[in-house]
Amino acid sequence: MKLYQDSIINETEKLNLNDCVGVKINTVDRTNTDAKLLPCLIIEKIEKDEKITFKLACQYGKLENTYSVEHLIDLKMACPKELKQIIIDDLKDITFIEACKLYARASTTGKTCDCKGKCATKQCSCKKMGVYCSTKCHSKRGGCTNMGE
Repeated sequence: MKLYQDSIINETEKLNLNDCVGVKINTVDRTNTDAKLLPCLIIEKIEKDEKITFKLACQYGKLENTYSVEHLIDLKMACPKELKQIIIDDLKDITFIEACKLYARASTTGKTCDCKGKCATKQCSCKKMGVYCSTKCHSKRGGCTNMGE
């Protein structure tokens, strides 16, 4: 147990503000072809009751929850360019699940449709917002004309 605690302390000390880390995306929030990690920046290191947690921000907003080092994966060597360029003060709070949906969809809406037609009109919520339908929309149905390439 002591060895485990020492390794946690060691990992915690390695992480600093503005470091790039990944948080695992649960399988229910992604498809098997989506990314498995949500890349984030450390925006705050909080020490309380001898425990250190981290406040994180992704390209879509500041994550509402804090995370301990056990939930983080070091991505310093593989930090996405978009993440390095974000302005933290401009970001609003967002839940982890919302951030995962946005990241998996690679869009700015996080919405899906469940159209029965071909998604060719503005009745399709994706088409109405000007984004392509994704794999999370109307699964197992072909004929969608709003899939992009």
